[in-house]
Amino acid sequence: MTFRTLLRVAAFSAVVLFVTPIAYGQSDVMTAKVSSEILHLMRKEKLDLILPGAMRDNNIDMWIHVTRQGDPDPMVQQFGNAWGYIVFTDRGGDRIERALFGGGGSRELFDIFGSRAIRMAIAGYDYGDQDFSVYDELRNFVAERNPSTIAVNTSDWLAIADGISHSQYVKLQKILGPEHSKKIVSAENVITDFRARRTQREIVAYANALEIHRQILERSLSNEVITPGETTLGEVGAWVREQFHQRGLLRGPDAGAGSPGILYSATASKLGRFDDDDYVIQRGDFLTFDTGVRYLDYFSTDYKRNAYVLREGETAPPESIQHAFDRAVGAREIMRKEIKVGRTAGQTLAASVEAMEAAGYIYTPFTDIGEDDYMLVQEALINTDKSGFSIDFHSQGNNSGSLVTVGPSVAPFRSDRDHLVIQENHMFSFEYMVHTNVPERPGYPVSINIEGNHIVTSRGVEYLYPPNERILLIY
Repeated sequence: MTFRTLLRVAAFSAVVLFVTPIAYGQSDVMTAKVSSEILHLMRKEKLDLILPGAMRDNNIDMWIHVTRQGDPDPMVQQFGNAWGYIVFTDRGGDRIERALFGGGGSRELFDIFGSRAIRMAIAGYDYGDQDFSVYDELRNFVAERNPSTIAVNTSDWLAIADGISHSQYVKLQKILGPEHSKKIVSAENVITDFRARRTQREIVAYANALEIHRQILERSLSNEVITPGETTLGEVGAWVREQFHQRGLLRGPDAGAGSPGILYSATASKLGRFDDDDYVIQRGDFLTFDTGVRYLDYFSTDYKRNAYVLREGETAPPESIQHAFDRAVGAREIMRKEIKVGRTAGQTLAASVEAMEAAGYIYTPFTDIGEDDYMLVQEALINTDKSGFSIDFHSQGNNSGSLVTVGPSVAPFRSDRDHLVIQENHMFSFEYMVHTNVPERPGYPVSINIEGNHIVTSRGVEYLYPPNERILLIY
């Protein structure tokens, strides 16, 4: 039995009981004190409950995570802004020994601390005049524990696991000496499991982030924000950015929230998707909006909603658009059954494709490069009333869903993750596209991207918030 099995200590359904209700307006803005308390609890439980299994399942005795002030590390939030040499050692028992040779962070997360002298040296005091023997305490610390393997945050594969600079890697080798330097391996697998395995408190926090995201997103695609014939796509994006800003949900001072895109335009000259910020939303437009929040500077969300702007006299979207949307939403339950704990990402992709093809869809795998992908779809759907489909069930949580996100990701252009196993409480983006021909524009299928951030448990895919099930209407 691996350590991950032991982590199934609480039924996922219990999470629902602890999700804080979210209301519109400023009441959903956390105080600094509350945010700090939640972050501290998540870090503590991550180290207490997840770290032992992440190290043991990857046969790692010691993990040295090297960070430096002024050079933000990709794992900075997991360790509470600690810097220097963070050393985790498996000495048996339920707890991994935690040492910090450096400073910053939450001291209560660590057991052992280096001296003031080494902290000052790491910080750069008297650089150039330092006696290198100041690092002997770290060398002796490692030698005393004599690990068989030493994982270090260097990786050609994963950016998240590649936080150490070249100069600091060379310095670490000098500190450790040749005997222990030979034991260095990449921490990429440890970091993958440490990030991808989730505590219940992380799941609760993420569910809150997703619900805040949903409420803001659905408000943006309504008459509260959009007046047909007047409001531009860029103005909708600006409204969402302001909502995010008021709640501290942006990814940085220069971060944006994006703007909606048009999947089907009321303007005959516009075919295919476009997202010009200056475009004035018209009656008859079919929109999609893909955006995300940064919650507690720890989690990122990434999902979409669709809306249709009713023409005068209409009470529902045109039959062709509704049919295309129904085909897209209908695919979700077909593939949902194929996403299971214990399957690899590669096995999940193969099973999902097989199930969809058995249901009458045409597989149109894409390479995530925009217009080239759309041309592939156009060619595949010539003279057919079948719908095409593309899959990108990427890991989700700490990052925005790009290729830097660690964990099993199910997509033809993420094949380097094919071998990774979907584990209990795997957070992922249930993202796919369904492409359907419509009679109003032959040769230009409507491509509807259905995306939601959800979780995989031993019971299958469970929704953390209401999924996308209907086209939002703008009157």
